[in-house]
Amino acid sequence: MDKHNLINQFSKQLIVEETRKNKVTTMQITSTLIVSAITLAFVNESCKSTGQISKSQVIYRKLDDKSCDDIQACFQEITTRFFKFLKLFSRNRKLIVSFDTTKEAFYGEQSKAEDKIYLHEGSIAKESEYYYEYLTCSITSNNTSKYILDAIIIPCGYYFEDYVKKMLKFVKKNLVIDVVLFDRGFTSWGLIYELNKLGVKFMIFWRKQGNWYKEYFENLKDGEFKQIIREEKYNRHKTDYKVNCQFVLIKQFEYETKKYDWIFATNLCKNKAESYVKRYKKRWCIETIYRVTDDIRIFTTSTNAVIRCFLFAFTCFVYNVWKFFQTFLGEIFTLSNFKTCSIIFMAEEKIITPIKYDEFKEIAKKHLIIN
Repeated sequence: MDKHNLINQFSKQLIVEETRKNKVTTMQITSTLIVSAITLAFVNESCKSTGQISKSQVIYRKLDDKSCDDIQACFQEITTRFFKFLKLFSRNRKLIVSFDTTKEAFYGEQSKAEDKIYLHEGSIAKESEYYYEYLTCSITSNNTSKYILDAIIIPCGYYFEDYVKKMLKFVKKNLVIDVVLFDRGFTSWGLIYELNKLGVKFMIFWRKQGNWYKEYFENLKDGEFKQIIREEKYNRHKTDYKVNCQFVLIKQFEYETKKYDWIFATNLCKNKAESYVKRYKKRWCIETIYRVTDDIRIFTTSTNAVIRCFLFAFTCFVYNVWKFFQTFLGEIFTLSNFKTCSIIFMAEEKIITPIKYDEFKEIAKKHLIIN
């Protein structure tokens, strides 16, 4: 993968370059968005600072005929370019894959939003009563690059098992999956139904609902576990589907000096309670991934779901590019290091031409730089 493909390929998959004079190229769009991501800026601010594009609407107009499905398909296509390196360095081992959602606060009046179906009600930040929600699928195995494999914006009232199924079908075509991990937000018999159909190993940290589990915990001692089979009906499309699943109940198992009751819906069979908990803990790497993507987030005031989806997917793409470099350069190549190197590289290669740079350099040399 050469530097052109590495930096520019994502936008090029979505945006067809124009043939007229003074055209805006995909490289100009890509470099502007990379600067926006690594400086945590609004797109308009990056347009002004990089000297590549006049305003954010120039970028957004390029997406007029695209859909969220187009964005996802493009992200999947680019992700496959990282797979060969992943397989090489992981020696084609089975990988742990984790799902989770992340939220982005919406500021403004809901009535004026362009795509209200994507505005979820709830306050996640001060002065915000609504938020956007994104679903991601990531690698959380030890000793391998933790790439984000897929990403999509999700509407209100969605069946997340549909999105999970689509993502897993894509991942299964390219990687060997050891187990798929979900937190309590994915408590759903519909999800179990789809996972069983896909034939993957899974663990869902099950939300405590009802009283069915209490009698089992009463008969267990601290640190003991019990495996039981439960059956429920999953209603979809006016049809009832019977779903069977094993549940593992672990009483007061200690983790980080505190004891917890654990309930897992899973088709894994382990001999120790500790084995289940240790395997599930691999999912928590995704929280680290989200903390990183929060440090390379592209901001916008647009309420267009396609634009929001594109910018979030681009953020995930930038994250994957960093992990790509880290594969070759080692853990010492931090996100901060990546940000600095990216700006210097793009400036040296004339990919960006920061406005007022010559004047800045002259003032800096005269007044700020100590020789």
